[in-house]
Amino acid sequence: MNSPVIQEALRKKTTVLSALFLVSAMLMLAPRARAQASAGSISALNGTVAIERAGRSIPGIYGTTLQVGDALTTDAKSRVTIGLSDGSQIELTESSTLVLTENTLNPDGSRASTKVTLLGGLVRSLVRVAAGAAPNFEVNTPNAVAAARGTKFDVSYEKGQARSAGP
Repeated sequence: MNSPVIQEALRKKTTVLSALFLVSAMLMLAPRARAQASAGSISALNGTVAIERAGRSIPGIYGTTLQVGDALTTDAKSRVTIGLSDGSQIELTESSTLVLTENTLNPDGSRASTKVTLLGGLVRSLVRVAAGAAPNFEVNTPNAVAAARGTKFDVSYEKGQARSAGP
């Protein structure tokens, strides 16, 4: 017959194993959540840029890692170039505001979908060519959308008017 000490030890071992099994099952079945991945970084800067992230304003400096959801605002006579994680580049000119809305990569590191929202000013996009038939790089403004698969183009937005221009 088992002693009370052995029975208690078996009960504790069973409880621990059940908890480990439950945690393992939850981890395997839960959607994969990972830390906020980098959308890119500041690769050139002239003047002053502010980054709004999670309700806080931080100064933009060369090399600052940028995340989806970051809003960048340039001062007068300032500009910033962002190297995106797929190799594309965007340049935000003076007195402009841009939000990094989406940056999704394929398993091989190529762009699946990139979306930015221009709230004012001018953005120059040098979009690295991506495989696939559909355009997967978008610049959205409050009243228009410019999309590309790979090219160089400018989009400006000022007081309800959007304009897209080629190279």
